[in-house]
Amino acid sequence: MDRILRWLSVLTSFVVLLVVLMGALVTNTGSADGCGATWPLCYGEVIPTGAHKETMIEFSHRAVAGLAGILVVVQAVWACIKFPKRKEIKFMTISSVFFIVLQALMGAAAVIWSQSSIVLALHFGISLLSFASTLLLTILIFEELSFRKRMIPDISKGMTWNYILLSLYSYIVIYSGAFVRHTDSSLGCLDFPRCNGEWVPDLYSRAGIQYIHRTLAGLIVIWLLITIIIVLLRYKREGYVLNGTLIAFLCVVLQAISGVIVIYSRMELPFVLMHSLFVTCFFATLTFVVMIALRRKEKRY
Repeated sequence: MDRILRWLSVLTSFVVLLVVLMGALVTNTGSADGCGATWPLCYGEVIPTGAHKETMIEFSHRAVAGLAGILVVVQAVWACIKFPKRKEIKFMTISSVFFIVLQALMGAAAVIWSQSSIVLALHFGISLLSFASTLLLTILIFEELSFRKRMIPDISKGMTWNYILLSLYSYIVIYSGAFVRHTDSSLGCLDFPRCNGEWVPDLYSRAGIQYIHRTLAGLIVIWLLITIIIVLLRYKREGYVLNGTLIAFLCVVLQAISGVIVIYSRMELPFVLMHSLFVTCFFATLTFVVMIALRRKEKRY
């Protein structure tokens, strides 16, 4: 049964990640209205009979999201029964179920009622939290069933807060990126590193929205570089922290590269989806490091 739980957890994490990417597909193919203003039905039908591309994309997204919801609940209930005394697991089971439900409700609200760009951007942010919590629950399950010992690093309280603040800041930047997309500002700047030939464009414009996001994202790269240097100097023996930080940095670099390619390819869909994939992996990796770093308190007290 333990093996089944592990495989179920891996499958659940993959399906939730697929939901995030399919949500990006819906947004970037203009398929948000593919099922009209009805939810959970699609144009009043359980399975739509129309063969329009936008309808198939939106319906597929809803179907996969429904499957993800079932898997998340099953994984959460199973984990609670299997590990009733692990506080981390209890917290992640509640988080994973809460965010997958919230994500679905926000998606439904966006379909039934016209939503602002701010709310639509928040929908993507919630989907990241949903994937991160599901992935962390999966890691915790593997830690209990497969790992020989718990991952408890010996790092300072200051470094722990560094990761917490970095994750919070990164979430804000990711939200700004979703806001860029939902305000049709993705091509507000048509070149890089300058914006339409200017180093600082008019901030009260689509170019300005894109420029602000670029600036905020650039600070993440600098912040991560400084963090990596500190970890290499002081905590290079803390493998989970070091490797997690390096993976997060790799993801954010790939995210930046794909973002530049999105601009020069004029929003080619494969690069847009890659951009969403890298930002999702980056944030999930960062939350993993935060979870591990917070355990320092358990070790010292």
